[in-house]
Amino acid sequence: MKMEVITVAPKERRVLLMFGLNEQLSSDSPIKSYLQDNGLEPKREYKETRESTEYNILYFGHCYLDGHMDALTGFAEPSA
Repeated sequence: MKMEVITVAPKERRVLLMFGLNEQLSSDSPIKSYLQDNGLEPKREYKETRESTEYNILYFGHCYLDGHMDALTGFAEPSA
């Protein structure tokens, strides 16, 4: 899972959790369990292709994930 945090205004951020559709990794299972166990539902879910890779993207408001960002960051793949 990759994670992006996008600043859309000085105090407004969006969090994208991106799961590769062609890479069904077993490492994605713990993050999906974490979201479910903590009742975290995305505001939106969609598919997008980036750099020839297709992703299933879960879109969250940053405030909604307050208190969970450290755990989610721990699940994310390191940025290239």
